Order: sequence, then C-alpha cells, then structure tokens
Amino acid sequence: MLTKFWNNLTTKEISKLSRNTIIVVPFSAIEQHGPHLPVSTDKIILDRILEKLSKKNHKNKDFVILPNFSIGSSSEHSDFEGTLSVNSLNYISFCINYLESIFSKKFYKFLFLNSHGGQTSHIEIIAKELKTKFNKSKIVKANYFLFSGYENIISTNELTYGYHGGDFETSLMLYLAKEKVRVNKIFKEKLSPDYKSNKIIGFEKNIKLQWDTQNISKSGIIGNPQNSSSIKGQKITKIAISTIEKIIKELKLL
Repeated sequence: MLTKFWNNLTTKEISKLSRNTIIVVPFSAIEQHGPHLPVSTDKIILDRILEKLSKKNHKNKDFVILPNFSIGSSSEHSDFEGTLSVNSLNYISFCINYLESIFSKKFYKFLFLNSHGGQTSHIEIIAKELKTKFNKSKIVKANYFLFSGYENIISTNELTYGYHGGDFETSLMLYLAKEKVRVNKIFKEKLSPDYKSNKIIGFEKNIKLQWDTQNISKSGIIGNPQNSSSIKGQKITKIAISTIEKIIKELKLL
C-alpha cells in the first residue's frame, strides 16, 4: 500500500518506475465547510478515497499518487475564518512550476484529480499550459464530485445546489472520518433567494453571476446535510473508487 504514494518511495525506487506509470495528481483545499465539518474536508475526503484505492490495488503497478496539493484557490470562502487560499494567478503559476519538475522527467501520463469545485477552471489552465509545453503528455482531468452514479444516492437538487457541506460531503465525512464531524451542528441553511431563482442571470446559471459564499449562505453551508448518512458516504466512495480505476485503465491504453 505504501508504495502507491510518491512521498513513501525512495529516489532509487522512483527511478525504476516505468515510463508508462500513471501519475495521479490530487488537488484539494483548506477552506470553511460550515459549523459541522472541518476546514480540511476536501483534503480528508480525497486522501481517504485514494488510500482505499491504493489498498484495493496494492498489487497494481500502473499508477503512483503524488502528495495532495491541499492549499488551493478558495477566495470565495475568504470571509470565513480558517480558509487558506492562494490567489488564482499565483496558484496556477505555482502548480505549473511544481508539476514541470515531474513532466520534465520520463513520465507522460497524468490524472489530475480534483476535490474542490472552486478551482476547476484553474486546473483547466494548468493542464492546457503543461500540454502545450509537453505536447506528448496525456493529461486527464477529473472532478471526483462530478462522477456518474451519485444521482442514485443523492437527490438531484442536492447534487446541483448542495455541493458545499451539504448531503454529499457530509455523508462522505460520516463514512470516511466520522470522528471529525460535529453532528450536533448539522442544520439546513436558508440560502439567498437569488441562488435558485428563475432569472436568466444567476449563481448557477449558464449566464453566471460572480459570487462569494457570503452572498449565498451566512453559515457557509450550501445544501442540506440533515439527511446525510454513513451509508450514503460508503456508496459514494465505492462509485468514486470504481470510476478512478476505470479512468486509470483507459489512460493506460492511451
């Protein structure tokens, strides 16, 4: 299990990795998740999923997991205490420089696996710039929270609007790190009436209104965690692991 993680390998062991080894690059964040979840929620969820993936595939030599880059670009949560954030330009620049140290070696297959919705556009730019410089590379970008299959576990409304500290993330935390959930602090936040309006312009419309979390939620919760459960979290985790396995299998053939 330990040998699936880059930071547990020696320099000699890394030098012996196959050129075709898929490098999994985790992106997460340290940011507020309401009064019931820790600021490290994004990191914890992705770390635990990858740990379970590693344990399940301990004999699989197709991939290695880089350290989770957990300080993200989370300016939309900066009004809440505990959020650690890098501005967008510096974040993109740092990630490119950091990843160039790996792209410039023998490896050319990468899975960018993201757990923070606020930096999906940043990762698009990072991947585009690296692909331009290393044009033989194969880069797959995936947001674990957008995988197919969750709709059978979490309501459509929650999957669409309840993506921050709602049913989805709270269920995952109840399964993956129950000891870190303040269950007595779980409640349904009353969101801004503009958030789900029928106007052409909106927070989650195709024609988007730029927003900060404080514009939507006083507590930082966006969604309804009241119906969350460990059982839901276990089912979501199973889908996430299965999907990552399929991505790795397909990327191996590219």
